[in-house]
Amino acid sequence: MSTKRTRKGRPEGLAGLLPEAARALGFEEELRFARTMGTFSDLLREVAPHLAPVCHLVAIERSRLIVEARNPVAAQELHLRGAELARAFSERPGGERSIGLTVRIAAPGSEQV
Repeated sequence: MSTKRTRKGRPEGLAGLLPEAARALGFEEELRFARTMGTFSDLLREVAPHLAPVCHLVAIERSRLIVEARNPVAAQELHLRGAELARAFSERPGGERSIGLTVRIAAPGSEQV
């Protein structure tokens, strides 16, 4: 006797189900920001690959990207390239309109993704 189930309806991919599940569970904003963080990380890997491992987006406040850097050298370069990065992020699919970049140095021992 076969235990195979017959599928009813069209199969859906997991990526298509995540937004619905997040909305139902109240995690829609967190999912959206996680995607935004990924977009910023992708941008850094393309534009400044040496910064990607030591910097990450922590928030967006009043259309400004808040970026944390692991060391002062990376923070200085982010500061100098802030307008360029904000503009590129605004124009990128998955990015958001941003008017600038605020950089802060991570506290010693803080965990970064």
